[in-house]
Amino acid sequence: MSLLQPGDTVGFVATSSGLEGRDIAPAVNYFEQKLHLKVKLAPNLSYAYRYMAGTDAERGKCLTEMYRSPEVKALFAIRGAGGSSRMLNFLDYDIIARHSKPLFGLSDVTAVQNALVARASTPAYTGFLPIYDIKNDSLNSELETSLKNILFAPVHCLKSGTSLYPGKAAGQIIGGCLTSFLYLAGTNYMPDLAGKILLIEDTDEKTYKLDLMFSQLKQLKNFDKLHGIIIGAFSDCIVIDSFDGDVDTCIKDFTEGLNIPVISGFNYGHIPDRSIVPLGIPVKMTSAAAGCSISW
Repeated sequence: MSLLQPGDTVGFVATSSGLEGRDIAPAVNYFEQKLHLKVKLAPNLSYAYRYMAGTDAERGKCLTEMYRSPEVKALFAIRGAGGSSRMLNFLDYDIIARHSKPLFGLSDVTAVQNALVARASTPAYTGFLPIYDIKNDSLNSELETSLKNILFAPVHCLKSGTSLYPGKAAGQIIGGCLTSFLYLAGTNYMPDLAGKILLIEDTDEKTYKLDLMFSQLKQLKNFDKLHGIIIGAFSDCIVIDSFDGDVDTCIKDFTEGLNIPVISGFNYGHIPDRSIVPLGIPVKMTSAAAGCSISW
């Protein structure tokens, strides 16, 4: 069964930064005219508290109320930027669990998406932000295909990447933007890694910082119980010193000796051509020289 049907209502929410003067109309028009979906706007899209769409309490209340709203079938964070992890104490996870619906996002939204998976067992989809992605009433063609398939197709198979370590795995995917995912380390909002497939990407990071974040990942509880790893794009990551190593060197050190399937170069991340990937939903992962895929 597909996630949505034409005529369904979706909610636009601001979990991190808000509109900050940006025009919401192109995104609304795209959803209504090209996807044939109705759009309900959260009241805080134009709120402003520092770099965020309102205070932590305001954002938490608005998101919780969107989950409570019975006509809304899926939620879309309008953009990332910063601040989603700050509001996690202000969400009502019992209400969210009772009114489970997927939250779409990318980048900073990773923090709240994984917290919802961990605390409310509600799914999410990472790889799409309406304000960030919809320009002049259109989308990148590959991303548009992925979005329409996610919303309206009953079965899914994403084929991408290179097999770094071969094998097959099954489990829920967690993760997303590496920096934002690690905001949850040591908190009650970090998903249990045991039996999961870890998805990671990032952008505009120095490679020595990536190296340290990879080390932190390996020190997390139950990292050794992961079923697989999917590595997306680490775009525009800068080598400050030749001794730091490039992204490939950091990934090689991170994955060396792991006895689980690993896919690298998956078309996901802060890149134009990307797929939308499910979080908190059981999937099957294949890493093979003949091809790599995620299916559910």
